[in-house]
Amino acid sequence: MRSRWQYTPTTDHVAVPPVIGEPVDAAAPRPAAPAAGGAGAEPLPPSQSPSQPKPEDPRWQQLLALVSQLPPDKAEKLREMLGGDGLVMANSEGLGQVLKALELRRGDEGAAAGEPLMRRICQLLEPFLVDEDADAGAGRIRRTSLVPWWEASLAQSPAIQDIDQQYRRAIREKLGAERERLEGEAMAELARRARTLTIRNIAQAVIEDVRRIGIILGGGMALAKVLTELGVDGAPEAPGIELDEPIVRRFGRAYEALGAERTFDPVWLGHAVMNHLARPWEVVTLIHRVTGCTDVHMLEQTELAPLVDRTMEQMITVAGRAQKAIKEASRHPTAAAIEAAARGAVLYFDLAEAIAREIKLERSSHWGQAYMASRKNLSDLIADTLEDFEAVIGDFLDDWTADAHGQDDHPGFLAAVAAADFLGAMKLRATRHGFGMPFTALERRLQDSLGRVMKRPKGNAPDPWPGQKRRLLGGLRLI
Repeated sequence: MRSRWQYTPTTDHVAVPPVIGEPVDAAAPRPAAPAAGGAGAEPLPPSQSPSQPKPEDPRWQQLLALVSQLPPDKAEKLREMLGGDGLVMANSEGLGQVLKALELRRGDEGAAAGEPLMRRICQLLEPFLVDEDADAGAGRIRRTSLVPWWEASLAQSPAIQDIDQQYRRAIREKLGAERERLEGEAMAELARRARTLTIRNIAQAVIEDVRRIGIILGGGMALAKVLTELGVDGAPEAPGIELDEPIVRRFGRAYEALGAERTFDPVWLGHAVMNHLARPWEVVTLIHRVTGCTDVHMLEQTELAPLVDRTMEQMITVAGRAQKAIKEASRHPTAAAIEAAARGAVLYFDLAEAIAREIKLERSSHWGQAYMASRKNLSDLIADTLEDFEAVIGDFLDDWTADAHGQDDHPGFLAAVAAADFLGAMKLRATRHGFGMPFTALERRLQDSLGRVMKRPKGNAPDPWPGQKRRLLGGLRLI
């Protein structure tokens, strides 16, 4: 099974001072790295060494990606073959990166007792980690920020260095209670250290991630326990979890308890739940239940306001995607494009209505203004393109013949069905979202078109038209 731990050491930053991590068990014997010329052979001088790609060669990144996918036993075997001595480091910076990646893979398959301190600490961060920069944002941390953060923390904190060594001894001696104590101390020290951590030649995004890591680790073992109780202690997985009453109750109690800890911002508990939800915007239900408030101006002043900010950003993003899909379907009205447009618009309206049920989005608030603007832009576009989707149905009816169009998999029929479903779905939302008027004339025209008398096929062949007509009328919500 592929490991979730895919930390790839970076080469464009420098910890102050740089520290090279030790193997998990420094006392354990390791096979010597094989020499280039065979057993017992002397290493070749650099000028005679076999040709190797440069570290910046994209093949090194491909190799590092492959290392992250190796089964744990194969990863350990490769690590032992490469060794950790100066021979590998001296001959290839790229191989040094691969070796370090293999070190971070150690213990993937074993119990918690076999994992190094970094792995144990980072388990608390799993609910917030994302693999792609495009997915980063409020309530999330880039997985690629973990290695520079850890290396800098280890280099700049003698306390962490000491805890790390004690933790390794506790692993070897199987001292469970001691490991747990050290994990708590490490979280507290890392949270404190994150406020002053210095990393040279690093992107601003990583600096922001380090700040977020410090806030989360401030929750310590208490946060770890709560995340487990809520079922959101691991990495988010599709399709996500459903928000049910037990989660709402547990969240309320945990939020109050964690809020009493001055070193931790409890809104991050909301971010953890939101990251795991199948419908993340339902976090507004948690906000309503915890605060007991629906007044938007009061909610803007609460600690949970960042969750509403994030929800509104999602709504605006969904509206933008829906608009793009509708424009594409209007220009190229295939069944697949029209179905994508319908899904995008329905998702937006579901999201907007879920928010409106829990919070009164008044026009005077910035949340209300964002909601009204996104709804108007999408509603106006739908009203402007209704005739384009009507034309898809009209073209199918105008060209219809039993032999050419009578099959249910005919592209013209599939596109007409998708257009009918789109118009019917929008009709259900029209009055609530401000674009109801155009449907009156449209329905009348489509009823006239669908009421045309169709010629029955010759001979004893079945007439496909009644079935197709019922399907179109059903999609249009006219029957």
